[in-house]
Amino acid sequence: MNLKNKMHLRIVCIVAIFAIICIGYFIKMINIAATSEPQKIRTDTYERREPIQAVRGEIYDRNGNKLIYNSYSYNLIFDYDAMSVTQTGRNYAILAAVEAIENTGNTSHRTETSFPFDGVYPNYSYSFEAKDIESNIYYRLLKRIAQNELEDNSEKPKNELTVSYLDEFYRSQPQEFPTEQEIVDWFLTKYKLNETDENGKPLFSDNDIDKIIRVRYDMEVNDFSIYNRYVFATDLDASCISYVEELSLAGVDFTVQTERKYAYPGYASHILGQTGKIRSEDWEYYQSLGYDMNDIVGISGCEYIFEKYLRGEDGVMIIVEDMDGNIIDSRIEKQAIAGKDVYLTIDIELQIAAEDGLEQNVESRPDAEGGAITAIDPNSGEVLALASYPTYDLTTHNENYNKLVSDSLKPLYNRALDGLYAPGSTFKVGMVAAGISSGTVTSSTTFYCGGQYTYYDDYQPKCWVYPGLHSHLDAAGAICVSCNCYFFELGRLMGIEKMNEYCSAYGLGQYTGIELNEKKGILAGPDYRDQNGLEGWKPGNTIAAAIGQSDNLFTPMQLSVYISTILNGGTRYSAHLLKDVREYATGEIVYRQESQILSTVKLSSDALYAVKSGMKAMVENSSTVSYYMRNVPVTVGAKTGTAQLGGNNTDNGVFVCAAPYNDPDIVVSSVIEKSGGGTYASYAASKVLEEYYN
Repeated sequence: MNLKNKMHLRIVCIVAIFAIICIGYFIKMINIAATSEPQKIRTDTYERREPIQAVRGEIYDRNGNKLIYNSYSYNLIFDYDAMSVTQTGRNYAILAAVEAIENTGNTSHRTETSFPFDGVYPNYSYSFEAKDIESNIYYRLLKRIAQNELEDNSEKPKNELTVSYLDEFYRSQPQEFPTEQEIVDWFLTKYKLNETDENGKPLFSDNDIDKIIRVRYDMEVNDFSIYNRYVFATDLDASCISYVEELSLAGVDFTVQTERKYAYPGYASHILGQTGKIRSEDWEYYQSLGYDMNDIVGISGCEYIFEKYLRGEDGVMIIVEDMDGNIIDSRIEKQAIAGKDVYLTIDIELQIAAEDGLEQNVESRPDAEGGAITAIDPNSGEVLALASYPTYDLTTHNENYNKLVSDSLKPLYNRALDGLYAPGSTFKVGMVAAGISSGTVTSSTTFYCGGQYTYYDDYQPKCWVYPGLHSHLDAAGAICVSCNCYFFELGRLMGIEKMNEYCSAYGLGQYTGIELNEKKGILAGPDYRDQNGLEGWKPGNTIAAAIGQSDNLFTPMQLSVYISTILNGGTRYSAHLLKDVREYATGEIVYRQESQILSTVKLSSDALYAVKSGMKAMVENSSTVSYYMRNVPVTVGAKTGTAQLGGNNTDNGVFVCAAPYNDPDIVVSSVIEKSGGGTYASYAASKVLEEYYN
């Protein structure tokens, strides 16, 4: 056989061998496919939507000092859908979470507060609270009994068991209360806590069961379900977070909780307010704005009135998990949008001076019970300080609420905006401005004071100086010494209609426009009496009203607006707390509150000269007021007022002032209840002016 044939034969053999091998492998694969069980690949996944909490805007004073800010903490939660579908799997996850909390020293951060037993498993006995019909633990235990149908002594059908029915039943027959063991046995069975492994060994020790059953009970009390996650522990530290994350427990996760903090605890409490859950009576309103029922909103103060700015818009994250609870994907469906920061017109240092000075002023007077002070910019209506005493601390408001509500001195009551006080002689400033501007008198017109006003035969009121007298006084002199007889005559000449035309324009008996709730006050006159079914107006009422008596009642904020309107030349600005609104991250101003004019009144230069001169002279003429104002570096103009309360009560003290007197930058009004007179209400105002200028 030649070489060519040999090569051909060799190639044929190689091809034949390769073909045989391929056929063998093919047959083998067919055989494996035919005899082997098919391999199942799990492709089931679960998607859940997690809210991304939007950051709430923070609140600052006019100078950028933070007043309310966000504090963030981590809470450990159980998610119903993400936890193991088996009871045993859930028990292991709960046990691991409990031990993680214990091992990292965070046991005190657990939320469980409802367990009705003392002792440890299996030796439980009802706690005192569980048998106290007034306690929450008792009520929640009844709820468990009703929902789990543990009671079998009642003739009432199981499906009609209710908490109210059981409550009535156990009040009348407490001996029928289920035993501890009956309740525990129900939990052992329902949650498979008494299961064993293949060797008959219990899966959980008594200690394990004690830990698990406490959490399981609290989960039921808090309605743990697909709709309601269970918060297991709050405000956890970094070591606990790391510990739990390393365990990778299905359905055990962390959420970030935002808490509002107050940078100056105890100050500006009547201004700032609080946040909380939506009240049931407000739900329809918030629902129309797109809120969820569990959203946190402002419920009082600036937190409430500026909610539309402070509120952020929550985002949504889609989390994809496999059937074992492992996260295999996540994506943001909607980005969260932070709320805006709100800057107030308040100066916190001025606010502190106002509150401290007010407290010292009240406490220094033997009969004083409370008071209020307000400070505003007379050329814009911006509120610089607003204080009421006694006050309270927002950081402890909730825990002390019952005590605060029952306090006879009413610390929750905002006297600066809701307190109505007779203005006393502070009303005389407006009378001079109106009398001269209306042409009734001039600044040089004089009236005689003989100690008693004798124009009317049947009503002859006395001046406060009686049995002394002031003799002849012009307008500035009448303000300086606060002569009643001068203003009796001025009031008679003007008449109540002309008086009230000006007083309304000043803002007396009118809303100031401030964003917080306030009282309107009462401007004495025929209209008020007619509207309220009171005795008709008489000439004597007019001259009484001219010195701030009769029915006149105003808030301290109204007094500040009133004096500001006169001293700035006749423009009544709306009092306001909002300065501007800014972007949370960048600080960019997105809205600035412009000053709003509520009314104007034409005041003559002669009237303004008389008013300012009289107020300046009043400070110089009073040894008490001038002493308190000695550290204020500018000349102050002021007017005192004493409001009689009748009976054996000590008089209220009212005080208004402005600085500098001839072209004011700031107007301050203060009221000290039962202080004994207006001069004794000037101390708190002096502290505000000192802080403003120093």
